[in-house]
Amino acid sequence: MITGIGSFPFTDVDEAISLIFNSCPEIPFWPQLPKRAPYENMYIPFLEGVPCLVVDETEGTAFIDTEKTEGIGSFYESVLAGNLEAFRISEKVAPGFYRFLERLNEISSTVKFIKTQITGPFSMGLGLKDENGKPVIYNYGYFDIIKKALHMKAQWMIDTIKAQFPDKGIIIFFDEPYLVSFGSAYVSISKEEAIALFNDVLGGIPAIRGIHCCGNTDWSVLLNADVDIINYDAYNYLETIFYFEQDLKRFISRGGRIAPGIVPTGSEDIREVLGDRSDLSDTQITGTTPADLQHLTERFHELMTTKISPEGLKDLIVTPSCGLGSVTQEEAGHAMAILKTFR
Repeated sequence: MITGIGSFPFTDVDEAISLIFNSCPEIPFWPQLPKRAPYENMYIPFLEGVPCLVVDETEGTAFIDTEKTEGIGSFYESVLAGNLEAFRISEKVAPGFYRFLERLNEISSTVKFIKTQITGPFSMGLGLKDENGKPVIYNYGYFDIIKKALHMKAQWMIDTIKAQFPDKGIIIFFDEPYLVSFGSAYVSISKEEAIALFNDVLGGIPAIRGIHCCGNTDWSVLLNADVDIINYDAYNYLETIFYFEQDLKRFISRGGRIAPGIVPTGSEDIREVLGDRSDLSDTQITGTTPADLQHLTERFHELMTTKISPEGLKDLIVTPSCGLGSVTQEEAGHAMAILKTFR
């Protein structure tokens, strides 16, 4: 099976959804369109209603003003009461989510799982700053607000999807691009703290929970966290997760799954993979898997079978290596056509 990460370069919501439905009818997902509006990025859509937040919608930026306290009390009251409506994500910042659900009946007979996504706590904590430019992850009080907001917003999305499609399974990916900096001098967070962070936010989420990291990191953190799927950039870092052999074996034995991001999402990489087929239509591209990617897939299967366990290939989900928001619309179409070769 195949699915995507989230971001697309389109400004038309229906155009993005049609591409997703055509490419990933078994595990469709809603599109985030940062080129449509600056605030449709990886931060603002998942911070609505968070107290002390200052947003510049024109620039698509936000920060936490720690000198403010208004709204903190009512925020925690909503958390304690389990009031998910207080954590609604509006159609303004996530039109793809609402339109996706409106149109999903078009392919409901083929859908096995519905995928949604949200920015993960590690990346939100490092990417979101306070008024002094310090990452909020280092402010215990305010970061607790962020963690609880992400947990509740994830629950709100799942409840909203279930209300309309109660018979479908749900997969939610917590997107964690900042995990590539874990262990560097830039990030003073221990492995134990990172694992506890993921367990705190992902714990109790009523869906199949995945973490997406579009780069290389210390995979032992995710392999020991309370997560069901680890989605990684296998195009650029195929073998890195297998360096953590014992952790990976335990992860697989408890039912965890690795979802390799085989399909490239960089402009040059997409062109290189297509080679002399770059002039083909997207329909023609889906005829055969490009040789380079076929080799990567075979190598992944070999490593999983010989080093870990054949069980790790059960219900395998293949994805792009990252989101497609930074490429052209034509390149995004090519990438999704390549992805279709893995169906």
